[in-house]
Amino acid sequence: MHSKKTGRRRFLQGSAAMVGMAVAGAKTAASQEPVPQGPILPRDVRPLSERSPFEKIYRTGTATAGLTPLQNSHGIITPSALHFYVNHEFGAIPVIDPEQHRLIVHGLVERAVILTMEEIRRLPAVSRVYFIECGGNGNLARTKAATTVQETHGRAACTQWTGVPLSLLLREVGVQPEGTWVIAGSADVSNHSISLPMEKCMDDILVVYGQNGEALRLDQGYPLRLIVPGWTGRIHVKWLNQLKVTHEPYMTTQEDFPPGDELPFSMTEEGRRRQYETYAKSVITFPSGGQRLPDRGRYEVSGLAWSGAGKISRVEVSTDDGRTWRDAVLQDPVLPKAFTRFVMAWEWDGRETVLQSRATDEFGKVQPSMQAMEDMWSSNEPCTELTADACSRIPPRANRALIQRWGVAADGSVSNLFDPTPGILEIG
Repeated sequence: MHSKKTGRRRFLQGSAAMVGMAVAGAKTAASQEPVPQGPILPRDVRPLSERSPFEKIYRTGTATAGLTPLQNSHGIITPSALHFYVNHEFGAIPVIDPEQHRLIVHGLVERAVILTMEEIRRLPAVSRVYFIECGGNGNLARTKAATTVQETHGRAACTQWTGVPLSLLLREVGVQPEGTWVIAGSADVSNHSISLPMEKCMDDILVVYGQNGEALRLDQGYPLRLIVPGWTGRIHVKWLNQLKVTHEPYMTTQEDFPPGDELPFSMTEEGRRRQYETYAKSVITFPSGGQRLPDRGRYEVSGLAWSGAGKISRVEVSTDDGRTWRDAVLQDPVLPKAFTRFVMAWEWDGRETVLQSRATDEFGKVQPSMQAMEDMWSSNEPCTELTADACSRIPPRANRALIQRWGVAADGSVSNLFDPTPGILEIG
């Protein structure tokens, strides 16, 4: 044992000597030629982590909408600071003191309550990973004019949310039998509100105050918001301050649907689900618009897929403009109503080509091509309640889930090749 201690002591002494020699050598070198100077970080504790100055990753957009830089993403989790936002009231973001904020739950309930943030945080909490996607993500006119994947698909993000199941709150207050809808209201300047069918409210909706292990960011609805898994972004009410149980939906400003969203069904629970649920979707993030392949050779095509119905079960990638397709690898974890990362090895021969991906979810919904959408909308039969069978074959919001095409030029530059068929742009 003594010999082992002696050996370790000699090793440490030797290491110290080597460190001393290295320091001495550094000093000698420094005395011979100047060392480039740069900002020196303080040695005390920094309250917030700092990104390396070599990482130039930012949201782009305007005061009303900031876009997620999907081309720079790793895995499936979007950092809170890079999560997209859409604020319709001229970019106005309320700054709310959590100690003063209240959530009222009332209407057709046995016991109306007014909850403080402290009381909400004392309730049993869950953490879930879900995506949010703006209903305008992939808007055809916007996508046609875009250059990068941030511009075409940046109104989507995926993070871990922490909060209280809405079903728990509703059970605590006791919903009356005639209560079949919940109107969620916001404390923003527009008094934004949305109607939610009770079936969805008792399923997986969350009342959240946490995002990626910290409190919500201001533009994500601090201090309280709704997360409505799989449904379009405008329904995830931010700055939540009211939940009213009613016997019917309200036709609020944000529930005035554009053409092509199956209006005859909008006031039924099934129709509302069809209106809101995000269709199966995917996009290649590398290589994508604005990027460049330095040389021919082996690359890993990578991207993201998601579906409002559940899990992604398959992603296919074409490297020859849709003539042939290969299955990509779905990286773990594959979660319902969350981003799924897919990858596929690809040998680029240096010639011009077109890359694209298509997703299939666990319910068999396949991301449509432009041709498929054209076929769906080619019928002259009107979409009314009398022709519900004809309407049912048109997937909700599928026109914003169209397959994205990226063109790779001979010099390795990648560009957006989205070219809508004339007439389709007016849909949605």
